[in-house]
Amino acid sequence: MASSFSNGPKQLSAEERKRKRRNRILWIIIFVVVNGGIITYIAIDEFSKERPELGYKFMLSNFMFVIAGFGCVILALIMETLKYIAMMKALGEKVSVKAAFETAVLGKYYDNITPSGAGGQPFQIYNMHKSGYSNGASAAMPLSGFLFMQLAFVFLAILTFIFKGDAVDNLAIKVPAYVGAVCYAIVPCFIILSAVSKSTAKKIVFFFIRIGGKLHLVKNVDEKIDSLGHTIDDYRTNIQLIAKKRALMVKLIIYSIIYQLAICSIPFFVLHAYKGTGSWLHIVAQTIFIYAAITIIPTPGNSGAAEGSFYLIFSQLEYAGLFWGMLIWRFICYYFFIILGAGIYGFNALKNQIDRRKNKQQTDP
Repeated sequence: MASSFSNGPKQLSAEERKRKRRNRILWIIIFVVVNGGIITYIAIDEFSKERPELGYKFMLSNFMFVIAGFGCVILALIMETLKYIAMMKALGEKVSVKAAFETAVLGKYYDNITPSGAGGQPFQIYNMHKSGYSNGASAAMPLSGFLFMQLAFVFLAILTFIFKGDAVDNLAIKVPAYVGAVCYAIVPCFIILSAVSKSTAKKIVFFFIRIGGKLHLVKNVDEKIDSLGHTIDDYRTNIQLIAKKRALMVKLIIYSIIYQLAICSIPFFVLHAYKGTGSWLHIVAQTIFIYAAITIIPTPGNSGAAEGSFYLIFSQLEYAGLFWGMLIWRFICYYFFIILGAGIYGFNALKNQIDRRKNKQQTDP
């Protein structure tokens, strides 16, 4: 968005700044307490049981399974990067592997640190605009990527519910999973409608602009909304262009399905590192139930609910090392993305600082 991120910030009063700071601190405290409480309960419950394999929990039987778990994350990021490269080519934009990879990683980073995962797409739009992509493409590519990611999960969830519904027999997981799958399908429907309806397109873009404002990515939100008429048209044009390219759409859905299967395969490898016996298909089906069930949980990265749901399902299988497997699983599929995102931030900040020093040295007499 041509100038959406460049104007000066809206000045807040000292009281408003204090209130925002208090709210952020309060949210962090609630998040830490709830997440820590659930993990502590799971640890107490796990270690209070007398099991002959208790001492075995602290050593991995096959470290290669953990490496395979990390390999699933790498495969997922490759798929997401390829998705952005394919859209760059289709829209006639510059093709940059670096911009595609950073957009993929930082989107997941913001998904994992913002409530309900609401920060990913606004930041991806911001990041692509900052990387020099046109107004419409900067909005269309992240939202199209999100659309196909959601559709891929809904597709896999429907297959799971039909053919592997017996993978989970706990109604506390099943019912929220069905509701969550419906929620997954709602946003893609609105994105598809936006390609047809200009008013719907406005609502969707304005929604993400407002979220971007709350995340301090977009400044002077009301002014930007008033000046986004041409950007909405560009956005719709790019969405429609993507929709007309069947080969591109096939690539996007394939990349998204592989991404989802890779992420849902992580528990299989982690559990088998502790000599778990479940089949790949069965554990992937259970994981899809988990992700569908926790999608409505508003904590960053669905934290707390994810750990609890994982334990609720897999504790019935009586795997050795369940608690440690749960922590390794969450590190790979959640904290690893945060570490990668923070690393990219740190690298770019260092690079910018070095570039500024070089420019200063060149301009100084």
